[in-house]
Amino acid sequence: MRGGNVQRAQHVGERWETPGPRRTARESTKPGRPGYRAGSPVGNFIELREARKAKRDEIYRRRRLMAVSLLALGAVVLVLAVFVQTRASGTAERAVPIDPNNAGPDTVLAQADGVSISTPIRPASLTGLGYHPDGESLAAMDPRGKNLSANALIGLLSRGETPENIHYYIMDAAGRGGPQTGALDVGAVAGTAVYAPVTGSVTAIRPDPMVQDANVIEIKPAANPDVRVNVSLVRSDGQAGVNDYVTAGITELGTVADSAKVLDPQLSSYTTDAGNHVTVSVSKTG
Repeated sequence: MRGGNVQRAQHVGERWETPGPRRTARESTKPGRPGYRAGSPVGNFIELREARKAKRDEIYRRRRLMAVSLLALGAVVLVLAVFVQTRASGTAERAVPIDPNNAGPDTVLAQADGVSISTPIRPASLTGLGYHPDGESLAAMDPRGKNLSANALIGLLSRGETPENIHYYIMDAAGRGGPQTGALDVGAVAGTAVYAPVTGSVTAIRPDPMVQDANVIEIKPAANPDVRVNVSLVRSDGQAGVNDYVTAGITELGTVADSAKVLDPQLSSYTTDAGNHVTVSVSKTG
């Protein structure tokens, strides 16, 4: 019995002394991951979960980077837009409708149906030039010069300058029909002298329906007898009568009426004064 116990004790001792099978790296347990063993269902689940978490973290990182990039790009675009608009506004404020040092009294502002439309206001007295629709019966004018109301980015690259440095605006239609350049508002302070915009004969002088004590003067241009050039918002002082022959830039028709007293001239949005002006348009007869 005693010897048998010794043998069993020696056998047990051998069991304790015999090292167990060495775990491979794949079977090792990760620190902090109880029950983890590579290749086991728990291990596979943990690996899949960590892979998904890493993927989510990468997606979030990319999204944050994209958001920051978009914000930076937006800030750059905003700064550029403000710079361009400021530069364009500054240019518009400094720009005069016509440079009086390079323009004569009969400087041509536009063409319409073969007729050259000269400025009815002396260049030094001009406050603004603005085209707008004013009825289907009017002919479209082809303006000369640079359009200051064009897109600012495009305007910086504009090559519409003329030797006289003419600058004009295309104003809002304000519900009026007809060609976009059917009528031209030529700005000047009330009381400024108005001259014939074309050479030809005065065919009519009628009251202006918009302003009391103002007239519309109709002229048949020598260049095209089939059209009529109308100059409205003019206070006639007897300078030119019906059937009188007038010369562009030379013959005085009257003075600028104070339309700002009864109207809200659209041109005032493009000038620094009340926006008083005369309006020139070309219509076909018949």
